[in-house]
Amino acid sequence: MMWYPQPLIAQERAEAPFCQGNPPTGRVKCNYPNGDNYTGDFVNGRPQGSGVYVYANRDRYEGQFRNGLPNGQGTFIFSNDARVKGVFQNGQIRSGTITFENGDRFVGDFKLVENLSSSVISSQPTGQGEFIYANGDRYKGEFFAGSPFGPGVFTRINGIRCQGYFYNDALDGKGSCTYPDGIRYEGELRGGIPHGVGAIIDTKGKRFSGVFRNGQRQEET
Repeated sequence: MMWYPQPLIAQERAEAPFCQGNPPTGRVKCNYPNGDNYTGDFVNGRPQGSGVYVYANRDRYEGQFRNGLPNGQGTFIFSNDARVKGVFQNGQIRSGTITFENGDRFVGDFKLVENLSSSVISSQPTGQGEFIYANGDRYKGEFFAGSPFGPGVFTRINGIRCQGYFYNDALDGKGSCTYPDGIRYEGELRGGIPHGVGAIIDTKGKRFSGVFRNGQRQEET
């Protein structure tokens, strides 16, 4: 479910490229010593304006540049068919849509997050967002540092809807679930289903408390 991007997208290159066209300012085609290529607008020897930056590993960025980095509207397309589309700032996505290789999608906001163990800074889903699974299930709510963390709603394509407070991308948490037949559940959740201490409330309001495992109430012994 989670997004692990490169530390910086379309980093500014220290080594000067070989360019054809109108460098250092104008429309150009450039080849960098590491095998990357760029075509588009150049200002003072760096990408600025609109262009396409193609990495030697077949990733590419198409969109707006400023000071050699993606800034503005653009799309980053990975060689595995995953893509990021939205608003970039200094090489990082700040708001938009991630489409993963398996068809999952995230739509929402991003903030720069530092991994304390590696000191790597990357752009991660943070704030309000929606994760849409390839099978049609969806989670909508609060994200923090790349994972659901806070109030949210998980809705399955079969009509089951769980609302509560979630702690991670596995959708562990606490809350209440409603089922298409009118039955409700209140209590702990694991993987977005009843698991732990909770209670089933039937359509007549009768409550059955107990311990649940993988969605099933355990019989008392």
